[in-house]
Amino acid sequence: MYQSILVPFDNSDHARNALKQAVMIAQSCGAKVTVLNVVDVPDFTDPGFTVAARMAGVTHMDESEFEQAQSELHAQQEKRLAEETADLVDEGVQVEYRVVSGKAHDEVARLADDEGFDLIVMGCRGLGALRGALGSVSFAVARSVNIPVMLVK
Repeated sequence: MYQSILVPFDNSDHARNALKQAVMIAQSCGAKVTVLNVVDVPDFTDPGFTVAARMAGVTHMDESEFEQAQSELHAQQEKRLAEETADLVDEGVQVEYRVVSGKAHDEVARLADDEGFDLIVMGCRGLGALRGALGSVSFAVARSVNIPVMLVK
């Protein structure tokens, strides 16, 4: 059956329900669950960011400094993610926490393809209420991947 389940998570009620479902599926078939949070980190190479940094007194940051700052942010977010989901995860289920930067639908689809997940379980509506009118992340992910996507209310 399933060996690896990806659960995009934004701490909305639907995402919490999706994680509960993913854990139940994982318990039944021994799958590993990866809880993913996508953060929208500013593009440090964007000219607007460069101007803002100069106004704040930062005259130069090289790429390694950008990568270190992003890595530290991801580590903090992974710890927060584990804390937010502790009540939803059963000890008998193998869980990995991941944080990546970018646009949610792009990163979920990329990770699903790159790492060979068998199933995506995600909330049908997250914290971005306005996106419901513009086309939701869950709809974009379902259109973009070639694996089953379970949408949970």
